[in-house]
Amino acid sequence: MDKPDLSADPHFSQPVRQIALMLAVLVLSALGGFMALPRVLPIFESNPYLNGFIFLVFLLGVVACFWQVAQLIVSVRWIEYFAADREKGAKAPQMLAPLATLLRSRGKRMQINTTSTRSILESVAQRIDEEREITRYIVSLLIFLGLLGTFYGLATTVPALVETIRSLVPQEGESGVEVFSRLMEGLQEQLGGMGVAFASSLLGLAGSLIVGLLELFAGHGQNRFYRELEEWLSSITRLGFSDGESSGEMSGAAIALDAMADQMEELQGLFARAEIGRSEVDGR
Repeated sequence: MDKPDLSADPHFSQPVRQIALMLAVLVLSALGGFMALPRVLPIFESNPYLNGFIFLVFLLGVVACFWQVAQLIVSVRWIEYFAADREKGAKAPQMLAPLATLLRSRGKRMQINTTSTRSILESVAQRIDEEREITRYIVSLLIFLGLLGTFYGLATTVPALVETIRSLVPQEGESGVEVFSRLMEGLQEQLGGMGVAFASSLLGLAGSLIVGLLELFAGHGQNRFYRELEEWLSSITRLGFSDGESSGEMSGAAIALDAMADQMEELQGLFARAEIGRSEVDGR
C-alpha cells in the first residue's frame, strides 16, 4: 500500500518582466528629463519649495512601486522554500502570514480545506489592495499638488496684473510711449509668474504619469502572483463536507468530519509505514 501524495510543487514565476519594464520607464523618463532640463530648470528654480516637495512625493511613489514588486519576490521565494523543506521554514512575508500560520499548523501534511483556501485568498487580495491604495493615493496627490501650484500662481499673478493695469493712468508730462513701455514691463513680469505657476502643474502631472505607469506594471505582477497562488492552493485543497452556506450547527459537524478525515489519513500513513517495515522484515 503506497502512501498518497499530499503535497504539490509550487509553480511561481518571478516578476522579472515587470521589473525590466519599470526600469525601462525610469530610464526613458530620466532621458527625457535630461533633454528638457536646460529649458525647464530656471522655471522650476523659481518655486523650489513646492516643486521640491512634488519631486519628493514622486520619489516616494517610485519606491512604493518597487517595494510592491520586492514583496512579490520575497513571497515567491518563501513559498518555494517552504514547499521544498517544510520542517525548517523561514520567516514568512507579511502578505503570506495567514498561509504560513495555517501550513505550519498542518505540519508535514500540507493540505487545507476549501474554507481555509477562500480565507487565505481573501486575505492576500486584501493585502494587495492595501499596497495598491498607497500608490494610487500618491498618483492623486501628485496631480493635486500640481493643480495647487497652478492655482497658487494664478492667485498671486491676477492681483498683480490688476495693479499693473491700474498703474497705466498717465502721469503729468508722461507720453504714451512711456505708458506703453510700463505696461510691457508689467505684463512681462506677470507672464513670467504664470510660467512658474504652470511649472508645478507640469511636474505634478508628469510625476503622476510615471508613477501610474509603474503602478500598472506592478499590478500586473501582483495579479499574476494571485492567479498562481490560487492554482497552487487548489492543488493542495481537500474537498470539505460543508459548502460555506450551512448553519452554525452544521459547521460543527463539518469540523468533526474534517478531523475524522485527518485521522483516517494519519492511519493510512501508519499502515503504509507498517507495510513497508513488514516488507523489509520479510526480505531479511
